[in-house]
Amino acid sequence: MTFISSDKSREFPKVTLAPTHAGYFAALTFFWLFAYFSTFERIIATWFESTTFEHAVLIAPISVWLIYRKRFAFGLARRNRLDACLGLLGLLGAVIAFIIGKLSLINALQQFALMSMPLFFVWGIFGFVTLRHLFFPLFFLILSVPFGEFMIPHLQEVTADLTVMMLKLVGVPVYREGWYLQIPEGLFHVAEACSGIRFLFSTITIGLLIAHLEIRSRIKQAVFLVCLVVIPILANGMRAFIMVYIGHASNMEAAVGFDHLVYGWVFFFFVTALVLAFSRLFYDEKNVPKFSDITTKVVLPKKRFAVALILIALGPVFMGSFYSQQTQALAKVSEDGVALTDIKPLSGWQPIYTGFDEYRFETIQTNGATIILHKIAYLTEKEEKELVTWNNKPYDPEVWSVAGSETQVVDKAQQRFHYRYLELKNGMGKSIHLVYMWKIGDVYTVNPITVKGMQVLNKLSLNDFGGVALYAASEGDVSQESLIEALIKLEQQESE
Repeated sequence: MTFISSDKSREFPKVTLAPTHAGYFAALTFFWLFAYFSTFERIIATWFESTTFEHAVLIAPISVWLIYRKRFAFGLARRNRLDACLGLLGLLGAVIAFIIGKLSLINALQQFALMSMPLFFVWGIFGFVTLRHLFFPLFFLILSVPFGEFMIPHLQEVTADLTVMMLKLVGVPVYREGWYLQIPEGLFHVAEACSGIRFLFSTITIGLLIAHLEIRSRIKQAVFLVCLVVIPILANGMRAFIMVYIGHASNMEAAVGFDHLVYGWVFFFFVTALVLAFSRLFYDEKNVPKFSDITTKVVLPKKRFAVALILIALGPVFMGSFYSQQTQALAKVSEDGVALTDIKPLSGWQPIYTGFDEYRFETIQTNGATIILHKIAYLTEKEEKELVTWNNKPYDPEVWSVAGSETQVVDKAQQRFHYRYLELKNGMGKSIHLVYMWKIGDVYTVNPITVKGMQVLNKLSLNDFGGVALYAASEGDVSQESLIEALIKLEQQESE
């Protein structure tokens, strides 16, 4: 089955926008950028600070070019009440999602909601016909949101699996423990930079653009995009294998320092060139819109435009009101600064947290083994100061890898505790057993979605603005039951 766009079947009239209406549109765009400036600022900062999302800098200008390329779509506007209702309801939904993201400090939700607003605006103002022609550029704009770093550990796991498999195929003895690979000549660590996420994201972005511009068959588009997901993952596994094998063949004299990076980049450039060459196998006849000599004037419906403006303004207006009420409620809370007890790492391990208001550390003895307890409290939350975020981690992934993990539930003293158990190991042979959970109000959980949902409800009721992280760890032969009992005992003592 081949999808044939109507763009090729006929010529389209040129479109113009009256100066007054162009002024309205420019004013709305400026207001949107200004009202949501802090979120735009965070998106752009992430582009330049994280090498994973460097490619996203080009997505917005490419989207603008794609919209200009199909500007005839604005002249095809078919405005009806159903489109207006659906589009403006979608815009309202995006604003509500943005507010929830702000309250829960979920950056991804804020940013996806923000970047989806142009899509619903076009639908509500110009109708579905215009949206159908401009859907890809507006969807492509949403891909500029820096999202997906949660995939890094999974990609590290896949890379380690592929590397071990290929080493065994060529007869190189290897022992794997977590993300550490031991061969007779030395030790390799599959670090976050080795996950291949940068290559995967940039390849998918290029592939989507190629599929839109050069491939018209839906089946060919699907096959091509599936290949562009599989190829980078396999290529990254091959790259890691080559680095380890060169280290093996050279007795660790090559591919272990600066040349490790050089070899990796050369390999990725080679694979990218192969992917671009491979894409040409799927190319169809070029599909460039043609314009006639007829000119159509685009008119912005004032009522719909005014409703869209009001909906867009709801986000910053609501958040301004909330922050004002929050400030009044928190004025009753004494500000004694950060309470911090002496923290002693356990064989180099401790949870990584920043921006907390209180950090308590305690050591207890049970059955001849030492258990250390960490209680990390956030009385309030704001940007760069939140309980659940990618910056806050139960361990340093550059030092420790997960050898075992499970989630459990225990009922004690008429309270249910959801906790996670981890067994951590490092390259020095050290092993740590730990359990942890988060406390929001009276709820104990390890589900970040539950944490964020409870925080939103508590913040709206103005009775709780933070949360607590609880950890119990030992390097001895201590069961997870003993660890969680020690943690629960600490909580019960605090509540008495």
